[in-house]
Amino acid sequence: MKTILTKWELWSYDIWGNKQDGFWVNDRSCFDREYPIRLKVVVNNPGTEREFLSATPSDYQIQRAFGVRCKIQESVGDDTHICPERASDGYMLGEMFCVSHESLSPIREAKE
Repeated sequence: MKTILTKWELWSYDIWGNKQDGFWVNDRSCFDREYPIRLKVVVNNPGTEREFLSATPSDYQIQRAFGVRCKIQESVGDDTHICPERASDGYMLGEMFCVSHESLSPIREAKE
C-alpha cells in the first residue's frame, strides 16, 4: 500500500460553553507547527480517465494528534484544513492545517 508523509500545523482551542447552550472558541493556540502524519494513498475512479490519488488522516491519527481517545466527527474543513469535533457532543478539538501539501485531493505538494 502506498503512503505519503505529510506535515500538519496543529491548533488547540480554549472552549467556552456547554453541550446544552453550545460551544464557542474563546481563543486558540498553535501547539505544533510540523506534526508528521503518514497517510494512506487512495486511488479514486480507478481505470478511468478521471483517476486521481487522494489521502486523508484517519480518525485514529487525528485522535493521536490531539491526544484524545473520543470518537471523532468532522464538522467543517476540506482536504488540507480539518476541524475535528468530539462526536458525542460536538466539542471542538481544534484545527489541523496541512503545511506540506497544497492539496490532498488530488495530491499536490506545496510549492516552495
